[in-house]
Amino acid sequence: MSEPQTRFLVGKREDGKRLDQFLHERIPGLSRTRIQQAIRERVDLSWDARARPATPVRSGGEVRIGYTPLPEELLEISIPILRREANWMAVDKPAGIPVHPVNKVRENSLIRMLRRQEGAEDLRLAHRLDRETSGVLLVAGDHEAARALSMAFMHGEVAKEYLALVRGVVDGEKGRIDLSIGDATGSAVYTRREAGHGQEAHTRWAVERRMEDRTLLRVFPETGRRHQIRVHLAAIGHPILGDILYGRGDEDYLNLVRGAGDARHDENGPRRQLLHCARLAFPDPCGAESTEVTAALPADFRESIVET
Repeated sequence: MSEPQTRFLVGKREDGKRLDQFLHERIPGLSRTRIQQAIRERVDLSWDARARPATPVRSGGEVRIGYTPLPEELLEISIPILRREANWMAVDKPAGIPVHPVNKVRENSLIRMLRRQEGAEDLRLAHRLDRETSGVLLVAGDHEAARALSMAFMHGEVAKEYLALVRGVVDGEKGRIDLSIGDATGSAVYTRREAGHGQEAHTRWAVERRMEDRTLLRVFPETGRRHQIRVHLAAIGHPILGDILYGRGDEDYLNLVRGAGDARHDENGPRRQLLHCARLAFPDPCGAESTEVTAALPADFRESIVET
């Protein structure tokens, strides 16, 4: 197996868990299919057992993943800097770029592109945005700033404001969604989540503009569950335009993953989910009480806001 390796120690609570489930909990950005493929190709175990998706892990053992170098042409994209401070910065994340290495995208992940751009290998993500989501992203310059920002997110001290263009005309001027979120049951898509069970989640929304067949919402997530805004808006019957995971059925998403088609858009529709982090307000790691950063809507999003 090629080096370097990533190693995961199996704790007492994980004893007996399926290997693919164990790894998905530690690498949530990978689909179940990709994790199972990796298990067959480049995973081995410290105990006497063959690595298969259903292999039960053993307490005290190590699960080791070897990396095979992947051919990847470096993208010449400049990441816009919205704010630069002594030990943190805010960037305007472009849509279509994963924030961290995942699948075949490693050097063209946002954090590695930013490290090359800034000549600073110590930069680290303070939080995450989905690959197709654009807008304000906070990046720490050192361990102390990363910890301070991460704790602020964890303790609900960050005010988050998004813009989402959703399908259909939303009734009412504002509202609140109080629906728990957990992993989807009975779905062939391992990354899909659903409302109605799991961890509690709360999202406020207000209508920004109504159009003939769509509505622009300003959205305020009060908790930070994975895919929260996307799941909540789909749950009330208004999925985000361009969101194939929550705006379509399993087969459409699986076809996209297989490279067999892209059902996200029609001839005039968006080519990505139209979700944008417009504003973050948070405690400043440099010592100020609070600060905020905003990001304007990108061109592809503005083009989809059509008048009635």
